[in-house]
Amino acid sequence: MRIWKFMTGYVMIRVEGLSLEKFLNMAAQSGIIVYDVRRVSYTVLRGVLSARGYCKMCRVVPDKYRITAEKKAGVPFGFMRLWGRKALLIGLVCLGVAVFAASFFVWDVRVKGIEKREAIALIKEVQPLGVFVGAYKGGVDIKDVETRLMVDHDELAWVNLRFKGVVAEIEVVPAEPPPEMVDETRPCDIVATKDALIESVMALKGRAAVAKGETVRAGDVLISGFIWDEGLTRMLVAARGEVIGSVWYKAQASAPMYNEIRIPTGRKNTQRVIAIGADTAAVDQSCEYEEYDTKMIDEYNVVGLFLPVKVITLEHSEVKLSLEQANLKKLMVDLEERAFYNAQGVVPENAEVVGHESVSEEKDGELVVTVYVQTRENIGKVVYLEE
Repeated sequence: MRIWKFMTGYVMIRVEGLSLEKFLNMAAQSGIIVYDVRRVSYTVLRGVLSARGYCKMCRVVPDKYRITAEKKAGVPFGFMRLWGRKALLIGLVCLGVAVFAASFFVWDVRVKGIEKREAIALIKEVQPLGVFVGAYKGGVDIKDVETRLMVDHDELAWVNLRFKGVVAEIEVVPAEPPPEMVDETRPCDIVATKDALIESVMALKGRAAVAKGETVRAGDVLISGFIWDEGLTRMLVAARGEVIGSVWYKAQASAPMYNEIRIPTGRKNTQRVIAIGADTAAVDQSCEYEEYDTKMIDEYNVVGLFLPVKVITLEHSEVKLSLEQANLKKLMVDLEERAFYNAQGVVPENAEVVGHESVSEEKDGELVVTVYVQTRENIGKVVYLEE
């Protein structure tokens, strides 16, 4: 119903006079529907009626009633406002046609499901397949692109290409790597994958090369597959066992120690813009204030079909910038939470978090909080020996 009122146009009126009930009866007898009636006082009421009903009412209502159109809205009145500005109307029509034509082409390519660096490489890879900025959507063979990506990338388990408006979205699901298979017939060592403090060593096969409490670096041998004891025969075996180490992960978060305060000066400036969907174009001159806040004070629709067009009035209020010290205790707590969350992003899934510490410092007007997260995890990996 609201859409129909907007398409046909409606008028918000103010009626002044005596015997307002007779006025409403007269309108009803003439086939004029007045809705949203609100009586302001004994002699004043407000209501809404269609554009056709308003024209008819102006002809049939006696002069003892004073009718004032407080607001006219809807498509017909929007076209009437633009009709006197032919250049603007033609420009809007051309812009609408251009936007409609542009919807048949790709204006952005996005990849979901993998890291940014890999996504950039994948975007470059699909360009020869017809998926690029400016490509005609009807000329893209979606199935062929998906198949080519699946064939060329064993690390991807699933690929889906779809168009969302003017965006070509490629959603991928990485394949789970197969578990590491250890060759029991080949001699090997178990070496450290990262720097750690040894907490326990369980050598099932081979010779333990470290003990509890020792510090190791990435690449150090933890359980050796080369057994050579005095008086015994040298042997090369496939080392097996588990080495648990205490590992520290580090992450930081920072924020300014001073907040920017915007103080109004009292100077204001208004500007009208035309909005077509998410795009805008200024009608009046741009605001010349160096710093200002903006709010919308009025808007009305011009076209309400497949492409909404609005004229928006903005109010720019000049402000002066000032600095105010932040609440350092609260800021430190927030930064510690952020840094701890960032550190958890690099902690392996199978690691047990046993504690954390935080250190804060002031640097170049910012508060920097560093969080160290301590974990217990298996730090060993198999490295085969040359026979």
